[in-house]
Amino acid sequence: MVLISNSAKNRQNRAALFLLFFLLFLGCTSKVIKPIIPAELPPNEIPKFAFTQLEKQLSFRFRLYFKTDTPALLEAEFEGSVILPNQEERTGIWNRLDEKTSIHIKGIGDFQYEKTDGKWEIHPRGEESNILIQIERILLHSQFELKAKDSKQMVFTFKPNLIFLDPTQSKPMNGLLFINGSTLLPEKIQVSDSARTAFWEIRFFAYNRKNKISYPFTPKVRIQLTAELKIDNKIKAILIDRFQRLGFQAKAKTYSSNLGPILEIQLEKDIPETQLNLIASQGTIKIYSGEWLESKTVRPDTGLSYYQFKPVQFHELILTHQDIERAEVNLNQGPEPLLELQLKPKSNSKIQESFEKDGKLLFLLLNDEIIGYSPIIKTNQTTNKIVYKGIGDVLKVTTVAAIIKSGPINQSLKILSKSTIQK
Repeated sequence: MVLISNSAKNRQNRAALFLLFFLLFLGCTSKVIKPIIPAELPPNEIPKFAFTQLEKQLSFRFRLYFKTDTPALLEAEFEGSVILPNQEERTGIWNRLDEKTSIHIKGIGDFQYEKTDGKWEIHPRGEESNILIQIERILLHSQFELKAKDSKQMVFTFKPNLIFLDPTQSKPMNGLLFINGSTLLPEKIQVSDSARTAFWEIRFFAYNRKNKISYPFTPKVRIQLTAELKIDNKIKAILIDRFQRLGFQAKAKTYSSNLGPILEIQLEKDIPETQLNLIASQGTIKIYSGEWLESKTVRPDTGLSYYQFKPVQFHELILTHQDIERAEVNLNQGPEPLLELQLKPKSNSKIQESFEKDGKLLFLLLNDEIIGYSPIIKTNQTTNKIVYKGIGDVLKVTTVAAIIKSGPINQSLKILSKSTIQK
């Protein structure tokens, strides 16, 4: 038998407590999703890459402070959280002409909730609940110059474009951007004039620690979906993600009935039938190389695919949803919305191979139905991007982008009913 003295036991207890607290500390630290840095990335392109890197995180917290004396004295200070891709919560003080107002606001999709006299009100979403708009405006649309660099941090200067700080544009404004040298994530952005009568600063911290923002929920629409196979939690999670990416607050539950498995979705607002059908679909994405065929040379029984009544000959399957890194809607290139698919770096070689073989078209299929096409051109090879037009209106293109971002499910769901929830 080994005898242990009281002092030795105390030392063991202290060591065990230290180990416990250390492990708890490790569990609370944020885990940054580190980037694959492109080879020979020019210094002036690092801020744009930092925004891409920011979008790949799960969440972050921020502190925002700004003031201006034009057109009236205004000062605001907020602390907030962002859950990517489209959720935000912030609290703070708004001081206008020495009249202070407490602010608590939550944004999700296209709507925001504002707390007024203890009650939540829902409104269309604005920049006051979407800090990513201002960050994107700075990081993607400014010209940067690297001023200082060490192993821990890079500092850039730029000419800012935050018009609300100086609506008259009478003050010479300058900006500083601080980027972490290891993660290439933004740490701080600062904008001011020389006298600091106009000042804007945001600090980023606590990456990927927060995973949820709770929202007030008053259901107004009930949707019942069914399927041939079991509706598991993965299907439920993907559908909820599709709804949320499109600005719908949604809750879901599953149960069994004589008609088969039922997934019941509750929404805070109504949804167009065409959009709901897309959301409930399997959501498989395929991109084929191919070409148009002359209609007069095609026999009706040849089993070809058709797009807008024109026969299409597929050559080979080039890409699936697993090759797509990002899907975005571009509304700034004319009246027709564009769907832009950013490819993963390794997937772009597949297009290059198809270009060498065919030099034809890339047809985009959703649920095995052609919804758009894009020419295979050399710019696709350098930008890793495929641009599709002619898919449809803004509602359809936005919904397709959300489906691509959320990923496919293993079966399509059938809509049984959609009804209004009576109070």
